[in-house]
Amino acid sequence: MYFKKLFKRKEKTKGTITTAHIKDILDESDDIVFSDFHIGANDRVQMALLYVDGMVETKLINDFVLKPLLTERWFTEAVSSKDVVTLIEEGKLYFASHRLIQDIGDCINDVIMGNVAIIFDDINIAITFDVKGFDKRSISEPSGENVLKGAKDTFIEVLRTNTALVRRKISTPKLRIKQVVVGRQTLTHIAIVYIEGLTNKNLVDEVIKRIEGLDIDEVVSIGYIEEYIVDNKITAFPLIASTERTDKFCANIISGRVGVLIDGLPIGLIIPGVLNQFLQAPEDYSQNFLVSSLIRLMRFLLMILTLLLPSIYVSIVTFHQEMIPTDLAIAIAGSKEGVPFPSFFEILIMLIAFEILIEAGIRLPKTIGNAVSILGALVVGEAAVSAKIVSPGVVIVVALAGISTFTMPNQDFSNALRLWRFLLTIFSSIAGLVGLSIGSLLLLFHLCTIETFGIPYLTPFVSHGGKSFMDTLFRLPLYLNKYRPDELKVENKRKQR
Repeated sequence: MYFKKLFKRKEKTKGTITTAHIKDILDESDDIVFSDFHIGANDRVQMALLYVDGMVETKLINDFVLKPLLTERWFTEAVSSKDVVTLIEEGKLYFASHRLIQDIGDCINDVIMGNVAIIFDDINIAITFDVKGFDKRSISEPSGENVLKGAKDTFIEVLRTNTALVRRKISTPKLRIKQVVVGRQTLTHIAIVYIEGLTNKNLVDEVIKRIEGLDIDEVVSIGYIEEYIVDNKITAFPLIASTERTDKFCANIISGRVGVLIDGLPIGLIIPGVLNQFLQAPEDYSQNFLVSSLIRLMRFLLMILTLLLPSIYVSIVTFHQEMIPTDLAIAIAGSKEGVPFPSFFEILIMLIAFEILIEAGIRLPKTIGNAVSILGALVVGEAAVSAKIVSPGVVIVVALAGISTFTMPNQDFSNALRLWRFLLTIFSSIAGLVGLSIGSLLLLFHLCTIETFGIPYLTPFVSHGGKSFMDTLFRLPLYLNKYRPDELKVENKRKQR
């Protein structure tokens, strides 16, 4: 019996777990509850009950832990703490999830995570029971990612609920969920999700190695994980995808990627993330492939449009007026009459105003945020044109570029495009189309130098591509999409016959 082996080692760890020692560690915490009980024959056995108020379900403690210990014949006849522990280990206390602990650190960690501990001071042993009962948010529709044709359940802040949601969608027994703890102060539980025999083992080992190697105090947002484990830390482009949608998360796991779930955060991370991945949406595979292909091609074109349109306008209007048709040049010149600022400054003003409106819409409550967006777009924009601060052409250019940004399925990728749009506009204001060309080459060079967990960021466009290239600009019919992405080097490449 495991308990007998443990008892033989008791001398080495004598005094490790005692009520007094735990009270010293958790001193002056009003939500820590200690209760002393006497059980067994003639109340010979003394034990202490320890839990965190608000983290446990007290009814479970009363009905399934305390009541059997105080009333069952097995325990009322016990004469020592050792007998009580032996009976619990033999299953005389009918509770599915319990753990025998000899280390005080493990005991305190279990209690803080929502377990109740029974401590036997005379033998320095504790037994913890899983009685978590804290309030949690119900599973609801995604708020940051709209769903047209797909599952409407999302991750919540409880890790075990999130892993259960994944299990519901990926029922294979080969699904693996490895749990690690990160954060000296927060002790955050992080689950690494993959499919054994399918996901590249080297990728899994690298993800686990990087996360386990983190030596930080806290994990209170995904940035504390994402920024530490990515290869290139000086880039605006996301190297790890994030989602609150369970269907998107599970689809990527089945494709051969590694998922990361963080306790306390309703978001799943998908590793690795490449550029092509951020231009695809789950709805691409829920609609007719011809419609999805057209929409996907449009996203690529709009990505180029939102990057280059303000820069091209500044370049042509400022340096290369000969490229504009005569009628259009006259119209632009007429619209700029009375505007005291150069075109670059007009574009810069409107881009900054656009970013301010976006930030205001995000930070304010939804009802007020919508009103601010309408007020900024209609009233402020119209007033700026009427006051001759900016010309109507500039408003149209910035509006088109801004709306194009909103078509990107990933917000982090959209933010990176907005940043580079500013930089390319500055290059264009300095040297026209030559400056725009230099800025574009620098952007392309930057993208070509990025790797995420050993995979080029522009895959499959810069690699041999293989069968993965077929599902990029256009969406293949599902019956022809038989293989997983080549760049992931999965162990099982074929996903259908």
